[in-house]
Amino acid sequence: MATETFDLVILGAGPAGLSASIYAARAGLRCVVFSSGPIGGELPEISHISNYPGFVGSGADLAEAMKKQAEAAGARIAYGKCTRIRQAEAAGGLSPKNAGPSEGFVLAVDEEEISARAVLVATGSEPKTLDFEVEKPVSYCALCDGNLVKGKNIAVIGGANSALQETLYLADLASKVTIISHSPLKAEKFLCQKAEKISNIEIMEGVEVSAELLNQFDHIFVYIGKRPASCFLNDIEVSVVNEQGYIVTGVGERAHETTLAGLFAAGDVREGTVRQVITAAGDGAAAATEIIDFMK
Repeated sequence: MATETFDLVILGAGPAGLSASIYAARAGLRCVVFSSGPIGGELPEISHISNYPGFVGSGADLAEAMKKQAEAAGARIAYGKCTRIRQAEAAGGLSPKNAGPSEGFVLAVDEEEISARAVLVATGSEPKTLDFEVEKPVSYCALCDGNLVKGKNIAVIGGANSALQETLYLADLASKVTIISHSPLKAEKFLCQKAEKISNIEIMEGVEVSAELLNQFDHIFVYIGKRPASCFLNDIEVSVVNEQGYIVTGVGERAHETTLAGLFAAGDVREGTVRQVITAAGDGAAAATEIIDFMK
């Protein structure tokens, strides 16, 4: 693929990237989606989804349905990690919109160069980690590692929806699950109420975690937030990210376009978005519509 050229390269095969690829491919764009991890992004790690309209089931099933629909529309899906990106017209790096007409972008994907007229970054986010060492095993995916905790006493760190959802899943496997949150639980009310009714779930609110506390458990699951997966953009000459690493868009006429003409962002990696599956999918569709217009 070293010499291939596409109309659109989409980085990330989560709900935003796959949704965008459906719209782009249906519009006739030659489109490829590169995924550096599981197809579906974080979807395969979600044991149960009940707030996506028209679908109730596992995240893995929803990811597979999205993948099949994207491929049926004509999008190409491949595995590969982007490590560098530059604007084709700029020998020394990227240039801003006012630098003149763009010849597109050159991306290094697994160290092979790929050319594209436009790029959509939909790389999503990655979990924040504990800032101290513990003696016991630490996991960030209940569906992935739930088989390791059967009959064990475990802790779940966090108080938002993801922590509660995974706690409910783990309660069927572990002998006891203790939710530890530094503040009152922030999860949706029905999730909190459901957890409160399960006998082997204990909730500890207003508690700061420490190595001493966590080492009392057999296994720890961490859900303390996400950080944007945008580090591959840190070295470009024209910054497109804010201090937290989220991609800044909407500075021009298109809501999902960055300061670089032809470079777009959608989903959890974009600044100011609601980080849910449904909003990521909608964000990808909106970004693709803008890219189709950009191509004209």
